[in-house]
Amino acid sequence: MTENMTENDMILDELDTSWLTEFENNDNDYHHYYSEDVSYINLNCVYINTNNEIEKVKTEIVIFKTPGILSRDEVLSIIKSNTYSNKDKYSLLSILKFNIDVEPNNINSFLKNNDKNIGDHFLHNIKHIDSIQFNKTISMFQDMNTLTIIFYKKNSNTNINTKKIFIRSISNKKSTRKTF
Repeated sequence: MTENMTENDMILDELDTSWLTEFENNDNDYHHYYSEDVSYINLNCVYINTNNEIEKVKTEIVIFKTPGILSRDEVLSIIKSNTYSNKDKYSLLSILKFNIDVEPNNINSFLKNNDKNIGDHFLHNIKHIDSIQFNKTISMFQDMNTLTIIFYKKNSNTNINTKKIFIRSISNKKSTRKTF
């Protein structure tokens, strides 16, 4: 049996493995074009004042706990922590998700396309606060995956008073009987 093992070892030594090394070298050139799970996104918080003007834009990077998924708790935490800016309170207006999930075999046509609206199908309005799923992205487009949260400042001049209701006890009412 030791003779067979030595024969196998000798056969493996004689095999030409240069093609494997060449393939790995070529594959390293194309690793930027493979789809990968999204591990982080750019977060943009846009603050709009009462005159509908952009007052401030805050940018940060959010790293996912679970690749490709921003959990509901994480979304709520982000919204809550960014509600105040410069001691002013803002309300949530909209959440926009930008996720480039073009397939590697379509990348050539995507890059050569001159259509101005080509990125429209990558932008999604999030209507409900829930877990947000990010699809796999080609590694060279990872930096472009973005979550934009738009906050607006409510007009503080609105009168939010409740009408006062005075309650009278029934015993204080005087009633008179009519005689027939």
